[in-house]
Amino acid sequence: MEDKYIKEIALFRFSLIAPILNDTVQNKTVKEYLQEISAKKYRLPDGEEKEFTPSTIKEWLRLYKLKGIDGLYPKIRNDKGASRKLSGNLKEIISDLKKSNPKRSAKSIYAELIVNNKIKLSEISLSTVQRFIKNLNIENCICKDRRAFEFPYPNDCWQSDISVGPYVIIDGQKYKTYVIAFLDDCTRLIVSCGLFIVDNLLSVLTVFKDAVSKRGVPKKVFFDNGKVFRSGQMEMICASLGCTLCFAEPYSPQSKGKIERWFQTLQKQWQFLIDPNSFNSIDEVNASLNNYVEKYNFTEHSGIQVKPIEKFMKNIDNVKLISKDELNNIFLYRIQRKVKNDSTVSVDKQLFEVSSKYIGAHVNIRYDPTDMDKVFIFSEKGERLEEIHRVNKIDNSKIRRGTNKDGINFSSFSEK
Repeated sequence: MEDKYIKEIALFRFSLIAPILNDTVQNKTVKEYLQEISAKKYRLPDGEEKEFTPSTIKEWLRLYKLKGIDGLYPKIRNDKGASRKLSGNLKEIISDLKKSNPKRSAKSIYAELIVNNKIKLSEISLSTVQRFIKNLNIENCICKDRRAFEFPYPNDCWQSDISVGPYVIIDGQKYKTYVIAFLDDCTRLIVSCGLFIVDNLLSVLTVFKDAVSKRGVPKKVFFDNGKVFRSGQMEMICASLGCTLCFAEPYSPQSKGKIERWFQTLQKQWQFLIDPNSFNSIDEVNASLNNYVEKYNFTEHSGIQVKPIEKFMKNIDNVKLISKDELNNIFLYRIQRKVKNDSTVSVDKQLFEVSSKYIGAHVNIRYDPTDMDKVFIFSEKGERLEEIHRVNKIDNSKIRRGTNKDGINFSSFSEK
């Protein structure tokens, strides 16, 4: 839970400085914005209420610019006697229930927990659950304004969603597919798009990473409210990129109208026209999809009266690009593990061997879920310390465990 707590603190600090980083402070100067947010009280993940001075927030800004999201991690945990009635597992259950339907009341969630025997009425009160849900502050992440909107510059905001793709038949087997796309709000450019047979977080991050590598870093990413998009890994990646993570209001197609309309266009101009029997692999389907996307990006858009790629390129000087190495580091999954007595840790259900100096300690691990040969230990400051590798039990069985070359002398045990 300590790892989760410090991540929540870092993400909270980032949420306050993000408008300054992204130059999205509206109708006020940075000084006025600092005065405004420093006048408010904030409830921290441990339940404590605090105010923060402009100088403190400026220090967070400096640390972020110096070290990224790792600079916002608190150095030590300070519980100050806060209540720990809710277990870590229970907090995750409550959080998932609220995130799946942000309009749901704490009373309703509390009742469900009791009915399902997750909690006992005599042990945990309604007010405890209400207080925890209030701390989640989920409503503030929902974009509720349904008026038509358009961001003025490329990469000010990307919209993303998932749509059911064509059913394709490969080697006699039928596959349901999913199309994941990222659209630039200002230019209508499809910054990246991919087709998958699973609609999970890894698929979304694959397309997101490709989009950033080709088109730069967005100031804001606007996702559907689906569970696949709500992830601690996604939060950390966006914060590391310096972009704000925002979610559409549940059951509100108006709030993500541009990406929804593009999917309708995709279906009419590509999905309904292809022959599902003509492909030999998913890669071939993706090649066909990307060929269509390329034509779309280079065709005049009726809504903006210009080609999406042309409008994007007119402001290319304002696009923030990052190096391949930095991009790869940012998109690594982040977990914390305790090193066992045999110098191993479990990562994605696989055993990895680490240096014996870490036995008993908690280590920060980052890894590429698409390439388990790339697993690293990082310091608290976000510095890569060393690479770790899978356990090879056969090789380990051949290692000599003793140092006595002469063996054991049994003469003292002989009969007299």
